[in-house]
Amino acid sequence: MLRIALTALTPLTLLGLCACSEEGPQRPPIGSGDPGAGDSQQVTPPEGGTAQAWFSEVTAAWGLEFVHHAGRTPEKHLPETMGGGAALLDAEGDGDLDLYLVQGGPLPGSPTPGAAPSNQLFENDGTGRLVDATGGIGAGAHRGYGMGVGVGDLDGDGLPDLYLANLGPDALLHNEGGGLWSDATRRAGIHDPRWTASALPFDPDGDGDLDIYVTAYLAVDLEKPAFCGRHEAGWRSYCHPDHYEGLPDRLWRNLGDGRFVDATADSGLADSSGKGLGALAADLDEDGDLDLYVANDSVENRHWENTGDGRFVDATALAGTGVNGRGATEAGMGLAVGDVDGDGRPDLLVSNFDHESNTLYRNIGDGLFEDATLDAGLEAPSHIPVGFGVVLEDLDGDGDLDLAVANGHIIDNIQLYDDGQRWRQHPQLFVNEGAGRLREATVEGGDLVTTPLIGRGLHAGDLDGDGDLDLLLTQCGAGARLYRNDHRGGSHIQLKELPPGTRVMAVTASGRRLWRQAGGAPSYLGRGAPGIHLGLPAGDRLVRLSARAPGAGEVELPLPGARH
Repeated sequence: MLRIALTALTPLTLLGLCACSEEGPQRPPIGSGDPGAGDSQQVTPPEGGTAQAWFSEVTAAWGLEFVHHAGRTPEKHLPETMGGGAALLDAEGDGDLDLYLVQGGPLPGSPTPGAAPSNQLFENDGTGRLVDATGGIGAGAHRGYGMGVGVGDLDGDGLPDLYLANLGPDALLHNEGGGLWSDATRRAGIHDPRWTASALPFDPDGDGDLDIYVTAYLAVDLEKPAFCGRHEAGWRSYCHPDHYEGLPDRLWRNLGDGRFVDATADSGLADSSGKGLGALAADLDEDGDLDLYVANDSVENRHWENTGDGRFVDATALAGTGVNGRGATEAGMGLAVGDVDGDGRPDLLVSNFDHESNTLYRNIGDGLFEDATLDAGLEAPSHIPVGFGVVLEDLDGDGDLDLAVANGHIIDNIQLYDDGQRWRQHPQLFVNEGAGRLREATVEGGDLVTTPLIGRGLHAGDLDGDGDLDLLLTQCGAGARLYRNDHRGGSHIQLKELPPGTRVMAVTASGRRLWRQAGGAPSYLGRGAPGIHLGLPAGDRLVRLSARAPGAGEVELPLPGARH
């Protein structure tokens, strides 16, 4: 592997990594006999070569031992179906990616009430080998019934702080250094006892401080759970979200001194009621500030346009991103943003429930989008699985964004109601073949797609320091898994320490324009690696690199040089 050192920038610092070309191990094709895999099918290797498996499972080899506790009960409380979030972050400041995983816990009526398990931190030695460091992370070992985790430097000291969205009181944790967190919830002025799901630190007003957008999900009564399903032994089921009232989201504005105030109404977001599971921030209309997009469960998604001063107007109807191309609402869960078709504009990807398909909204400019799911090849292969975590990243180093999806049903006895469905479902990998056309790839998926799981979160980051992107997959009520990226070919360039929300545009000698955004992709309830990953196919090279941070002008960045 060639390591490229770049001239330091202020405030932008970059680190480039280039992976050498090398053939990976061959693996047999994966069949599609398990009905839990949806309508996946064996694929034909690309013309002119033999497809290679990209991913190998390394969970045990790298030392990850994390089992999510869902607190499943005979009463079928809906929270026990959701799973917990995860984040890739440099917790102790040594330059590599550690893993923070959010726990659930016992619910009323749980057969094994006991003490609530804590969230866990696994420290990375730089090669992907992990050590459970939970005993030394202080308040980071939170014991609430967790849902999502947001990561960001909330007080400007250069260290990643955490916002924990919970079933119950949320928590804000201050990083004291060395991977030790203290509970700063009360002194920060944070108080939210509702069922919240995702936390998104971002800078909507360009003042350099990270505010926090928190999605709220449903109003549930755990003491008096509703009964849904047939009144026969073994047939009780989880109630649909339509059974519950949705809750309004909340924006916490950072005052810059460690305190936050509720600025939801002042920011134009008072009418944010929905059933929010995911949120992302990106410059969707390309005017230089960060807009907001929220995935709601079974009600209209919301598209909030930033007016330039940190206030928002509802642009959902005009943008065309609230419903799918047929005008139907869907059960939005996971989110990703990226330039899928290579036109230099950010597109949106939303994962949804079964019989809906995952939806790709193509950005056609001027803040307008169109449903490109069918054109992209996503409609049929994503119609049956229940999609949660989504990753839009260049997984093979050819410059195009590929797609990986974690699937798994929420109903553990779904086969009683639908004999074509299963609770555990196969993850999926889609290879971008250019111009936004995505091909489901069971051969290239390797270990990632072989085993049906109760998939929830899916996050990408270079855990072993070889330049390409590995994957962390979380399950609901089961063990998290790690997949090492074994693909060899092309170059991998990483840009680190960019302000969250920074847009980078790279132009190559072949004329390609690569749009990327820093800050970590939300996927489902968590955050991927905060840096930017650029892949370049063999024979191509960068000729221009520019960046635009929120509230700042565009700046030219130095090109990586071939220096060992």
